[in-house]
Amino acid sequence: MRVLYVCTANICRSPSAEALLSAAGVAQVQSAGTAAVHGAPCCTLAPLLAGVEHQSQPLTSELVQWADLVLTAAREHQSTVLSLDPDARAKTFTIRQAGRLAQWLQDERIVEAARERVAAPQGWTERFEQGDPRQYVMPLPSEPERPAWLVAELDAARGFAPAPQPPERRRRRDPEPPHPDDVPDPHVLGAGWHGPAAEQITAATSPLVTVLRAVGRSTS
Repeated sequence: MRVLYVCTANICRSPSAEALLSAAGVAQVQSAGTAAVHGAPCCTLAPLLAGVEHQSQPLTSELVQWADLVLTAAREHQSTVLSLDPDARAKTFTIRQAGRLAQWLQDERIVEAARERVAAPQGWTERFEQGDPRQYVMPLPSEPERPAWLVAELDAARGFAPAPQPPERRRRRDPEPPHPDDVPDPHVLGAGWHGPAAEQITAATSPLVTVLRAVGRSTS
């Protein structure tokens, strides 16, 4: 699986996610920024980037086309991704959205169902009640096709997984809270957001790593 993380300057959120997923050893990973310059160092306040050497790079169409999966820090970055490659829509998610959908794949045992369908394909759809998402899962393919299979399942999960509920303002005069599918930008909202942003990236990456490992296991 080739994963591309995207944020604005490529110095904080996307390299944090890149470092975390790279350390898990389950994917080839790069990151870039929609307004990045070449060669800027990473943010020294980002908890996930301690000891990490990084140089920023601008987002390009070549990077988007290289990736099997494009994960953006926030929804605002997706329009830039799609302007570079309109065909990337099905493989583009926010970091937190992908984590939420990956968790749903786990909860619904989608990967396990795909393995079972390889072993016993006859009468597959009749085994489940109407509306059970497992009846629609495609058999888990051979290893070279698995990245595309997983991306297709994540894309399909958008129509099944419950949508996140936006947090409510405690008081009317309070600023609007970040959308639950977006990682807040500490370089816009303030340095105090570095910790929460790192926690959100970590929480979203964990189910993705679990699913990537499950998909990568041998079917034998």
